[in-house]
Amino acid sequence: MTDARSQFDAFRKRREEAVRGPQGNLALALTEWVTEATDVDSVPGTWAPSPAGEGLLVSATDGDDIIVDGHYVDGTATVYTKTSMTPSSVHFGDGRTGFAIADGDRVALRVWDPERAEQLGFEGLDHFDFDPQWQLTGRFEPVDEGVDFEHERSQGGKPREAKSPGIVHFKHEGEQYKLLALRSGDSLQIVFADATTGHDTYGVGRFLFARPDEDGNVDLDFNRAIVPPCSMSDQFNCPLPPLSNRFPFRVEAGEKKPMFAKEPAREA
Repeated sequence: MTDARSQFDAFRKRREEAVRGPQGNLALALTEWVTEATDVDSVPGTWAPSPAGEGLLVSATDGDDIIVDGHYVDGTATVYTKTSMTPSSVHFGDGRTGFAIADGDRVALRVWDPERAEQLGFEGLDHFDFDPQWQLTGRFEPVDEGVDFEHERSQGGKPREAKSPGIVHFKHEGEQYKLLALRSGDSLQIVFADATTGHDTYGVGRFLFARPDEDGNVDLDFNRAIVPPCSMSDQFNCPLPPLSNRFPFRVEAGEKKPMFAKEPAREA
C-alpha cells in the first residue's frame, strides 16, 4: 500500500509538471488550419500549405524573428508536420513555440505560449484521493482486423470513424464491461465517462492509458485517469467516449477538473 501510494504521488507530480510545461496542455494558445497563403493572427510571417503536402511553408524576413529547425527564416522555409520523418520545430522571438500537425489532407499551425498557465491563474488539477479499490485488472482481446466504431469530438462536427485494436474486458461489482480503445503507441487510450462526468469530473469525459502484457492482462488503474487536453485549452479537439465506454456507476478515482483563478480565455 505504501509503495502504491508513493507511485501515485510521483505520478501526480509528473502530471502537474507536464501540463505546465512549455508545450504542455495549458500552453496551447492557437491552432490555425491553413488552406491557402495567409497571415495568422498574432503570429509573424505568411503561412501556406506546402505544395508537396508534407507540412507548411512560412515566408518571413530576418526581422520577423522566426526560427525553423535552428535557422532564422529570411525567405521561405518548410515546417514539416509532427508525423513526418523529420518533424520541424518553430521558435518565435517572444518565447512562443510552434509546430505543424496534419489531419487527413488538412495541415495546421499550433502555437504554444509558456506563460499561458500563469496568465490563466492555473492552480492545479483537482483529483480524488488514491484508492486501491480502483486498481483493477482487465483482459485485452486483440482483434486482427480491429473493431470499427464512431465517436464524436469536443468541438462538434460529424462523428469520426476509429478502429479499436481489440476489446478490453473487465469486471466491476460483479458486472462485466467491454471497452473500446484508441491506439497510442504501444498503449491503449481508453476514453470513458461515468456517473461523475459533468458533475464532479470534467464534462467531456476522461482518459485512461493502459498497456497489455504479452498474456493479454491489462492494469486498469483508474487512479491514473486524467482529464483531456481540451479541459485546459479549447484549441484541442478531444474524442468523446463511445457508448460502450459510458459507465452507469461512479468512478471516484483519478482527476476531476483543472482549477483556475479565472475562467480560461477563449482564443480565436
